[in-house]
Amino acid sequence: MNDTLITVIISSITGIVTFFLGVSKTKKEVEEMSLNNIQKSIDIYNRIINDMKDQIDNLTDEIKELKAKVDELTKENHELKKMLSKK
Repeated sequence: MNDTLITVIISSITGIVTFFLGVSKTKKEVEEMSLNNIQKSIDIYNRIINDMKDQIDNLTDEIKELKAKVDELTKENHELKKMLSKK
């Protein structure tokens, strides 16, 4: 009976220790997965931000070109109106 009692106690202690170690390990794994997911999200957002920055730069350049063309055409139009009004 003593042997059986000792075996039950040792088995119970082993089970409890294993349970708490498993819970601790699971918590660490969940935290690690959460950090990995956050890092992946940050990487995706950074890619999106960089792509949008490139698009904004391209559009800004295009706006500058279009403004220059509008200015040129406005000057041309003004000169043509002057020429027509002289006639």
